[in-house]
Amino acid sequence: MTRSVRSPRVQIAAVGRLRAPFDVAGSEFEERLARMLPFRVDEVAAESLQRGEARARRSEAERLSAVLARNAWRVALSPAARAPVSSEAFAAWLEKRLASGRPVVFLVGGAAGLDEDLIADCEERLGLGPLTMPHQLARVVLTEQLYRAACTLQGHPYPH
Repeated sequence: MTRSVRSPRVQIAAVGRLRAPFDVAGSEFEERLARMLPFRVDEVAAESLQRGEARARRSEAERLSAVLARNAWRVALSPAARAPVSSEAFAAWLEKRLASGRPVVFLVGGAAGLDEDLIADCEERLGLGPLTMPHQLARVVLTEQLYRAACTLQGHPYPH
């Protein structure tokens, strides 16, 4: 988990910790991104699904809400949402959001997804494409695309 001492310009609020095999790639891109702009990840505990997915989503939503950066532009990751048409388009979208002066926070749900009320409270929804993927992989893909966008916005070539 990467934490910035400064207020973040970009934050990921996620249910659960990254575990193998996703933790190595996730940590790498989180560290790279944190070197480019104030960035932090806040992870909240996942709820057991034994009492039902709706209850788990509600409990996780309460935890996520408690860690969101103040006055943030909230973006819910949602498989039903439209994905950016390209990495360049995502970079332009991010640049526009950051120009507002508000931090941008991406909410990543757990195994049961995000609570519908929490999604409704977000200013936007973001998809990562039409394919279904585990939430931990989605978080790694998001972080890599944020890093790629930061490289683009700062005029750096993307290190492959």
